[in-house]
Amino acid sequence: MRPFAYTLFFAAVAVWTGQSAMADDSNSRVKDEVRHETWIKALAQFDSANSPEEFRDAGKTLESISFDGYSNGAVFYNLGNIYFRAGDFGKAILNYRKAKHFRPRDPYLEANLQQALLLAPGRITASPKPWWLHVMFWHNFVAYSTRIWIAILLLGLAPLVLLVAVTIRKNRLIGLALAIALIGLAFCADSFLNSPTRLLASYAVITGETIARKGIDKDYEPAFDQPVRDGAEFQVLDETNGWTLGHFEGIGDGWVKNEFVGR
Repeated sequence: MRPFAYTLFFAAVAVWTGQSAMADDSNSRVKDEVRHETWIKALAQFDSANSPEEFRDAGKTLESISFDGYSNGAVFYNLGNIYFRAGDFGKAILNYRKAKHFRPRDPYLEANLQQALLLAPGRITASPKPWWLHVMFWHNFVAYSTRIWIAILLLGLAPLVLLVAVTIRKNRLIGLALAIALIGLAFCADSFLNSPTRLLASYAVITGETIARKGIDKDYEPAFDQPVRDGAEFQVLDETNGWTLGHFEGIGDGWVKNEFVGR
């Protein structure tokens, strides 16, 4: 009876696994269909919009896709275009920045980003780039997902080349294997240091106009002589109780309410 019991057990597991896979596949198809319909609806709203509020409605529709856990360069690029047309330059800049991680070489994206930066009333001096961005020059030319694959391929290729070099006793191939490994490690470090999650965690932009304060309450004195305005980009230093502490390059540090912070 034991073999028969084992057979029944494994058969049940196989059926359950197959049903789970079918259910997951079905749910995935349903989500894809919903996203596609949402995408079409948002683009239709964008094409027919004639006022800032109508453009914002299109933005809210398209944002529901990214809120659902789905994001890519096309979604962020179109969100940037939508908010640009609405005159919400802070949100436009934010989404163009996000799109750059997926489409670093897109000339239209770069042109639109520069135009949004130029028109943003709160534009301030950009923060200097970290030193590693200058060393890892490919960061501005290769998409993040591609950099990960390059790192995996190079780190997988290096030991194979080394194995061949040792087998046929070719010192030049050993040097080649080390070079491949070093380049792979460089791409691996780049994928860690410059991951979208890591970079965007410390990046934010003002969406609207507000007063930066010296503390986390409206009763604190203003941190600056003037309000911070739409499109002002800053580095996030801390966040607590609905307020974000930001470093505004060339101006200083101040607390702003999260309702005016785009991230």
